[in-house]
Amino acid sequence: MTLFLDTEFTGLRQSAELISLALVSENGEWFYAEFTDYDAAALSGWHKEHVLPYLFLEQGKRPGYAKEGGTVARGTRAEVKEALAGWMAQFEKTEVWADVPAYDWVLFCELFGGALHLPKQIFYMPFDFATLLKAQGRDPDAPRESLAEEWAGRHEGARHNALYDAFLLREGYRNLAAVEEKKFEH
Repeated sequence: MTLFLDTEFTGLRQSAELISLALVSENGEWFYAEFTDYDAAALSGWHKEHVLPYLFLEQGKRPGYAKEGGTVARGTRAEVKEALAGWMAQFEKTEVWADVPAYDWVLFCELFGGALHLPKQIFYMPFDFATLLKAQGRDPDAPRESLAEEWAGRHEGARHNALYDAFLLREGYRNLAAVEEKKFEH
C-alpha cells in the first residue's frame, strides 16, 4: 500500500515538534492527528497565520474532501502514536511518499522512537515527491495544486493543513503516474 504523508511542525530546526500529521492511502483511507504537547512558544507569526487557523479537530470539524470513516486523533505524542499504530495495522506492507520529506519523515519516525522502531509493515525509507518531479524535468517547487488541478478545484482546503496537503500529494502523484503510463502506451 502506498501512503502519502504530510506534517506541520514548529520550525526548520533540529528541535522541531509536530503540530499535525496526516497519512492518506492510495485508496483514500486516511489518518489525521493534531498534537497538544508541542511548544507553542516556538511558533512564528507564519505558523499563527498559515497553520494554526487550519487545524480543525479542536473545532469539531471535518473537511469535505476527506471521505467518512477516516481516523482522527488529538492529543500528546504518545496518544497520537498509539492511534497511528492502530490505524497502520490495517496494512500489510506500506511505502511512504512525502513532499520534501526531510522533516516529515524524521518527525514521523521519532513518534515510534526512531526509524529502527517503525512498525514492521512500514518500508524503512521514504520516497520523495519533490525529487521525482526534478528527475522528470519538472519544477520541484511548483504549486502542488498545479499538479492536481482537477482535484484541488473541486475541494476547498488550505495549504499547510496536513490532511489537505496529503490528499493533494496523493492526487499529484496519481496524475504523474497516469502521464508516465501514457508515455509507455505509445
